[in-house]
Amino acid sequence: MEHHASSRAIPNPLSSTKLQAVPLSNRSHLNRVEEGLHGTTGAQKIIYQLNSQRSAVTKLTLNHNPLGDDGVSHLFNYLCSTSGSRHRIALSEISLNSTDFGGKGLQAISDYIRGNEVLKALWLASNALLPDPVVLSSLASAINDSRLRFLSLTSNNQLGDAFVEQFLPFLRSRHLHELHINAVGLTGRSAPAIGAWISGNPQRNSDGACYLQIFKSSGNSLGVNGVWEIVRAIERGNWGITRVEVYANQLVPSPGLPDTETEDAMKDAERALHRVLMRNSYWKRQTEKEALILLRYSRPLLMHRKSSPITASSSRPASPHLRTTTSLFPFYALPNELKLYILGLLAPSLSSAQRMRIYNHASDPSTLPCLLPPLRRDPGKGCLADPSSLLGSSVGFQVMNPNGSGQRCVDGKCMGAGNSLLCRREEERNKFFEAMGCSAYEPERDGQE
Repeated sequence: MEHHASSRAIPNPLSSTKLQAVPLSNRSHLNRVEEGLHGTTGAQKIIYQLNSQRSAVTKLTLNHNPLGDDGVSHLFNYLCSTSGSRHRIALSEISLNSTDFGGKGLQAISDYIRGNEVLKALWLASNALLPDPVVLSSLASAINDSRLRFLSLTSNNQLGDAFVEQFLPFLRSRHLHELHINAVGLTGRSAPAIGAWISGNPQRNSDGACYLQIFKSSGNSLGVNGVWEIVRAIERGNWGITRVEVYANQLVPSPGLPDTETEDAMKDAERALHRVLMRNSYWKRQTEKEALILLRYSRPLLMHRKSSPITASSSRPASPHLRTTTSLFPFYALPNELKLYILGLLAPSLSSAQRMRIYNHASDPSTLPCLLPPLRRDPGKGCLADPSSLLGSSVGFQVMNPNGSGQRCVDGKCMGAGNSLLCRREEERNKFFEAMGCSAYEPERDGQE
């Protein structure tokens, strides 16, 4: 009896372990939000924890810590060093919102971004950034030389109009798809520079080029005229942007217009913006659809044997097999110009440059996927089954296709369709669109047919 009572009083070590267990999804995420990490001392604590992690850290969140210029510089100088190189090849997202750094810290971050092919998302909101032309041009240059896809500079309200004039004209990264500059102190003076960058106007925009898909500039004071400038720039010369947010930009009334007319003008601008974004979204879907169709038919028709009857020596007759192939399908005997013209009819929305890139890709044997199954299952190359399907009733079940290659989902069903997880097949498809320049509609340039 006493033994039974005392045994019930002893805590179960397994239960305490469960309470302290770290979820599998968080083991690659180092989250140190609002922990009072200050200056170089705080940065050193972060470095120590990075080195003590058993698994590679892919996401680093340090929001609301007063690291300042010294702490941020110390941290990123370490990440750029040989000792921190193992973290550099793993970190895909870094969040430094409200960490009180300025130009010195931003310069250290720029040095870290330059040449970085792993980092995809960078949050730098609510800091003490100033419109320093040297630092901003260095940041733009570093982004151009990286694979960064997302950048947020929201609520750095001291940047102002000078930021747009000193940063956007030098930004031309093809990989940067989303930019947030909400509440950074912009006025109507910035609108022409933003419009010139978005439309690619060479007269106002010396070296920059806009390849964004999402652009957010809410909470500024662009005014009605400034918003209309952005709308006209997209309508005039940008087919890639599919989402724009310019809310709360009419805080300063337009001169000579009553408040009611200003509100009506802003609503008209928002409706016009919606129409032009719908245009871009439609042509994006059409371009991607035709690019896949063109690739599907160009593969078998352009990648044929080198010893075809066209290139065979006249002194030696072609083999019976090749003669039979040509007679059954005379397409192979046509000149290349006619072949490409006929294939081009499958993708009338694509430009000549886009079609030519797909032709080169389809005719190159090195771009073919591997046919042999992998010797070892790679968890990073599979998809997780959709729990709503019968096959995916168990979350985390790896879905492989019948040949075991792990490159597509069964029946195309995975959690990527619901944006809860990234589908490997969708990721590879997006890489193809980017490599072929088919992520957006591309009108024919002057002089091209």
